[in-house]
Amino acid sequence: MTRKNDFIQEIDKSIGGKIRMLRLAKGLSRTQLGPDIGVTHQQLQKYEKGTNRISIGRLVLIAKALNVNVSSFYDGLESANEPIITQHQRMCIEISRNFMKISNREHQDAVNTLIKTLAKAS
Repeated sequence: MTRKNDFIQEIDKSIGGKIRMLRLAKGLSRTQLGPDIGVTHQQLQKYEKGTNRISIGRLVLIAKALNVNVSSFYDGLESANEPIITQHQRMCIEISRNFMKISNREHQDAVNTLIKTLAKAS
């Protein structure tokens, strides 16, 4: 039996947390993202919780699917054990969660149109 290194586990959790945050900000479920990176939603959940370590090859696929640089997952690891989530990021996550609860496609389209209109007005 191998001994788990607490520092490495914290890094795995931090990277997993960043993946989760980016996935939710894009409004994707684990079921939607999993096939894009070649894993099941259960495996993706283990990555996000830091239970399973992510290979660099898989992390490159995840970064590509989420349209971010691989280096973004490592930003701030030297200075913090957990990713810092700003109030703005929390709001984006909350909006994504609520949007995914809307089952009516026409209502989703209406919300999306509203957001696009408001973004253009800014």
